[in-house]
Amino acid sequence: MSIPIDMGSVEARLEFLRANQNTDGGWGYFPGLESRVESSCYALRALGEKDELWGAGIAYLSARQDKSGGLAPSASVPGATWVTSLAFPLLKQGGLNKKSLEAAAEWILNTEGAEGGVMQRLMYSLGQAKVDQDPRLKGWPWRPENNSWVEPTAHGLLALHWMKGLGPEAGIRYRRDMATRMLLDRRCEDGGWNYGNKKVLGEVLPAFPETTGLALIGLAGSGADLTVSIAKAHQDCSRTKGCYGKALLTIALRLHGERVTYTPEHAAGHPSQNLMLAAIEALAEAGGKEAFLP
Repeated sequence: MSIPIDMGSVEARLEFLRANQNTDGGWGYFPGLESRVESSCYALRALGEKDELWGAGIAYLSARQDKSGGLAPSASVPGATWVTSLAFPLLKQGGLNKKSLEAAAEWILNTEGAEGGVMQRLMYSLGQAKVDQDPRLKGWPWRPENNSWVEPTAHGLLALHWMKGLGPEAGIRYRRDMATRMLLDRRCEDGGWNYGNKKVLGEVLPAFPETTGLALIGLAGSGADLTVSIAKAHQDCSRTKGCYGKALLTIALRLHGERVTYTPEHAAGHPSQNLMLAAIEALAEAGGKEAFLP
């Protein structure tokens, strides 16, 4: 696709997304590839509900919902996963019928990390755990019956913001409190986040820009003391060369009321032709809170 040289970087990315919506209404990670819920969610967030492609995109997401109430990652990958939380805010915005929204909300509320077994709790209480994390604190896993990880927990927390009237308030509050505490417990020594843990077998693990950004996005509106993490995000945002991490950090900082700007390295779009990255960069440069929070 040819982008006019006088077209702004945000509009260039949006036009790239518009030109590469698949016939099923979704977007793949790259042009011509199978539609995926993850890349489709970011594309829809970037385009916004007033875009003419919105309806077909929402229809694609709703078609991925299975009998469990959750969403499968794609038509070729069965079984509900973490993408249910990622898609929930968009399905709510898109006007999915209440019964289907309630089923998705129930799936999210009832899915939690598998950590916390008797032996794991015992080893933790004795100070002999291999992983430095409180096993009593559960977030969301990538798939049911797996342990909690940072990214799916961040999206789970975002989904809870959109659940008013679609699930029991006590259950929503409980999951929000538990998942918030879980993310704070998993925070690395420098204030950022790794993908899942802060220390394993006595080795301190490093934080990464992308996971720090995602964790802070999930913690938006939590009321938690994130002073050290906000400072870490600013530091990483100024130093990281990776556009994915830098874009996520920019979105996160803006959600926490920080004044930040994002200038893409490649004005007409990243040479990788990654559709999800194009959407995230557009959100970092011009997106507002309404793309993530009600």
